[in-house]
Amino acid sequence: MKKLIIGIILLALLTGCAQSSAKPSPTPTATARKTSVSGASAQGYITPVQRADLSFNTSGRVAQVLVKEGDPVKTDQPLVKLQDAQLKAALLQAQADLARLQAGARPEEIAASQANLDTAKNQLELAEADLSRLQNGTLAVQLTTAQADAAQAAADLKVAQDAYDFLATGHGIPNDAVSANRILGYQEEIKRIQLAATRSAYEAAQKRLAQAQAGAGPDLQSAQAQVEIATGQRDAAQAQLDLLKAGSTPEQIDAAKAQVAQAQAALDEATLLAPFDGTIAELTINPGEMVAPDVLVASIADLANWQVDTDDLSEVDVVNVQPGAEVSVTVDALPGVTLKGKVISITPRSIVKRGDVTYTVKVAITDPDPRLKWGMTAFVDVRGK
Repeated sequence: MKKLIIGIILLALLTGCAQSSAKPSPTPTATARKTSVSGASAQGYITPVQRADLSFNTSGRVAQVLVKEGDPVKTDQPLVKLQDAQLKAALLQAQADLARLQAGARPEEIAASQANLDTAKNQLELAEADLSRLQNGTLAVQLTTAQADAAQAAADLKVAQDAYDFLATGHGIPNDAVSANRILGYQEEIKRIQLAATRSAYEAAQKRLAQAQAGAGPDLQSAQAQVEIATGQRDAAQAQLDLLKAGSTPEQIDAAKAQVAQAQAALDEATLLAPFDGTIAELTINPGEMVAPDVLVASIADLANWQVDTDDLSEVDVVNVQPGAEVSVTVDALPGVTLKGKVISITPRSIVKRGDVTYTVKVAITDPDPRLKWGMTAFVDVRGK
């Protein structure tokens, strides 16, 4: 057992000696560069201080791309234009409508409207004359006669029916049975014949009335409809003339101005403008292609002013950093170059990055190198303030 223990001890000593004689492993460059003697360091990326992704608010087909990537541009300089022929036509029409409302009706317009009113009045007079002729003419007379005959036939039928009913109930017959039977039979026969003849006359009168009504009805209805149509046309022509003479209302002029503004805005939106002085960093569209609203067309940036965006300043380090603190910036692409910077802002709210609580810091580079490019990896060492 003692030999076994001694062997283990000797093995451990030999292993330790071998490890102490081995060369140390090199430390990764990025980790070494993120270690700051100031106690506050972070990694980020070079970005322009001012930058924007541009898109259209409307859809359309690209007519012209007026710039290319890398071009310097000025504020409000046109970058991309959509086809706008229809938009220009709509604006011209809206402007013409507004001018017409503001100027009022021309004498020739009033004269034309008056002529339309005169024509409508003439049409109404003709329609009223046709209706009057039907109401007072042959059809009307036939209908009136048939109505009178039918009424008279109805009255005659009632009289005959009453006389027959009176006889049938035994009124006016002698008490003598023989005489009563003889008289009743004779009178009943007469009354029955009279009643049948009266009923036939009544039915014939009703038939003539129906025929008269069928002949006059459609014609009268058509004439009445024509009068109603002509009346509506006369009233509309009169209203149009009154409007022309009265001129445009303030509400109409305001509505026309709004139409002009809307048409102008639609035309303006067909041209993409530079929002500030800068450089075209990206173009994603070509002439002839269709674009949709809110889809990236171009990116613009001020490439003269740079900052570092970093989101991995730890919660331990952030308490030692304040806006305005001086910063040393090194860039992987520029070995041996150290740039000066200043902390612009620190987000009040943290994020969790790979399980660590970190804060986003923006650092302005106060002495930018002309070789800096958008997206380069940078390391910042912050001196607490």
